[in-house]
Amino acid sequence: MKKIIIAGTSSGVGKTTITCGIMRALRDMSIKVVPFKIGADYIDTTYHCLATDNTSTNLDEFMLNKNTIKRIFMQNMKSNDIAIIEGVMGLFDGYQDRDDYCSTASMSKILDSPIILIIDAGKMATSIAPIIKGFLEYDKKLNIVGIILNNVSTDSHYNILKNSIKK
Repeated sequence: MKKIIIAGTSSGVGKTTITCGIMRALRDMSIKVVPFKIGADYIDTTYHCLATDNTSTNLDEFMLNKNTIKRIFMQNMKSNDIAIIEGVMGLFDGYQDRDDYCSTASMSKILDSPIILIIDAGKMATSIAPIIKGFLEYDKKLNIVGIILNNVSTDSHYNILKNSIKK
């Protein structure tokens, strides 16, 4: 079963726009996408429906136990090729200070799903590297398989970021 979580370093990094863009691109390639949204957000699910022509389902650890989340996820995966799951807030942001409860990180563990992390790099250069390193090392149980740098303004900006990350 193919699945990926689109997470962010924080709210406002472009998760919904990028998630919908990925969903639409896959749909346009005749790939059946089933969309999900972590948490009780009902605006983003509407955008997911527009991008995929498929119903988007909320996965909310506050309202549902882990077994129910897994059951809902599997039921919605039927006759679809890939699940695209949009995270909530920042990757590790959950309910109050209760570890990662209700966070995107927790949902990744529940669903055993890899993660693509989005970072707003618009006002950043070399500082990108320790941010990425921190996210990769903070919880070794997570499988962050890719990084998307949003708001990269020019080729030279891209090269500064790329060289910093390579180091």
